Amino acid sequence: MSTSALATALEYAPIIARVHSHHPELARIRDLTEAVATAEPDVDLAPLFAELRTLTNDYKAPADTCETVEATYRALASVEAEYAGR
Repeated sequence: MSTSALATALEYAPIIARVHSHHPELARIRDLTEAVATAEPDVDLAPLFAELRTLTNDYKAPADTCETVEATYRALASVEAEYAGR
């Protein structure tokens, strides 16, 4: 899977995990984003997206985070929608 949304999420996920370390779930979101990006085409990504939805509260950024977190969550939601629509 290769989209600009995935590229955005891959770029931002490590940054938000570092900057917002008081949100430990962001480290797992970073790891899941990398797993989605590097998955083989025949791998079922549904469990990864289910965990992402749980960790991100259905892609709703916490109130005490920045626009980059919001952009990352929007990008991940877009990647999941693309995956679901294929």
